[in-house]
Amino acid sequence: MYNAINKAALVDMDWGLIGSTVVTGLVIVFLILAILVLFLWLFGKTFKAINDAGDKKAKLKQATAQQAANTRTPAAPAAVTSDEPDEEYIEEDDEEIIAVIAAAIAAYGAAEGKQYRIASIKRPRPARSGWSSAGIADNMRGFGN
Repeated sequence: MYNAINKAALVDMDWGLIGSTVVTGLVIVFLILAILVLFLWLFGKTFKAINDAGDKKAKLKQATAQQAANTRTPAAPAAVTSDEPDEEYIEEDDEEIIAVIAAAIAAYGAAEGKQYRIASIKRPRPARSGWSSAGIADNMRGFGN
């Protein structure tokens, strides 16, 4: 009985309908994939433009801060620099601190008979927070303790 039903089902199948369903499914899948690729590409371009605009603002702020620092301290042939990459962090609240650092460097240079110029001022990297230190200590502790 099973063979008779199975053979009858094969004879009654519409191969045109099957083929068009398969082709339609494949076309829809690839169209959706193309739309997703286009969508992600547009997101990438948008965020890159936003990041570039932020970088331009940061460079402009850095240039104006550097010009302000150059007008406050006299330029000299020797410079105090470090081997770390330049990552300047200057805020309006830190102007007094910068003035104190500049005065200390000027006094040091005057004692040696040289003039120094501040090339950059960077904040030290913050130490680990208490939560981070506790997590590391917990992970490093043995299971038996």
